[in-house]
Amino acid sequence: MRIAVDMLGGDHAPHELVAGIAQALLSGDFTADELLLVGPQDIIAAQFAELGVSDVPEILHTTDVIAGHEKPIEGMRSKPDASILKAVAACRDGLAGGIVAFGNTGAAVAASTIGLGLLPGVRRPGIAVTLIGANGKFVLLDAGANPNPKPEHLFHYALMGAAFSRDMHQHSSPTIGLLNIGGEASKGSPLLQEVHKRLEDSGLNFVGNVEGNQLFNGVADVLVTDGFVGNMVLKVVEGFGERVIQVGHEQGHDQQMKDVVRQLLGVSDFSEAGGANLLGVNGVVLIGHGRSKASSVLPALEIVRAEIKAGVNQHIVESLQAHTQNS
Repeated sequence: MRIAVDMLGGDHAPHELVAGIAQALLSGDFTADELLLVGPQDIIAAQFAELGVSDVPEILHTTDVIAGHEKPIEGMRSKPDASILKAVAACRDGLAGGIVAFGNTGAAVAASTIGLGLLPGVRRPGIAVTLIGANGKFVLLDAGANPNPKPEHLFHYALMGAAFSRDMHQHSSPTIGLLNIGGEASKGSPLLQEVHKRLEDSGLNFVGNVEGNQLFNGVADVLVTDGFVGNMVLKVVEGFGERVIQVGHEQGHDQQMKDVVRQLLGVSDFSEAGGANLLGVNGVVLIGHGRSKASSVLPALEIVRAEIKAGVNQHIVESLQAHTQNS
């Protein structure tokens, strides 16, 4: 099944994305038949020719893009041929089995939610970000899709995160933590207190509240939070990593600092990470960093391919159904 790539999303589109696709094709990691590109056909084809790519993937032509500063819904209404909308439509119509979208996160979330619909039982999608802690990979969600969730939404994030962790991180019984301001069950807002009780009674491998200073201690394989806090955490981590590298540059230790950050976070720059997985929609969607360059394209494609093969969405549906029947 092909992966649709929005070639107009992000700060360096389409040229960096074409370069990244070319690397994936020339290395043999992907074939042209496995990709469906959405963007300006003449520009993409010309750059492929310059880079020595003869077997070119199918291109769905468009020059319209929902820019980062545009409000998602307004952009979707005013630009029906926007690249993200055409990529989502290709997935909805069975022309592709997954999507890689760099650029406007809000537009990717809105287009995917409206265009693909939600998985049975899911009420709100969530953005899952993979980070590295003391015990290896863990997932934080939501990282920005739903800043004002209801208890049910956060409970669903725990179920979705656990399914994702099992399939993508090979954690057979993922531990689940609730990001909060204290370890006691009575801490936090009424929302978090209610979610804490529901998780405690769920039969999931719930380890309780997790404070911010425990984020990387390996206490949980899945960390659940609302989209506002999750996005703030992600941006703080990203900014701190950039600051560490900046200090290293100022002191003449560029490579050493990059190596340290890479060891801690898995990447020296979040634009290298591939992207974040949008869970809960009826399709496989990866949202890449807006500053992504060519080096981020292959990791993004590999993540989508792995998620499709693992059947994450089917396992999310099964998990929701099981807990609905038992509640």
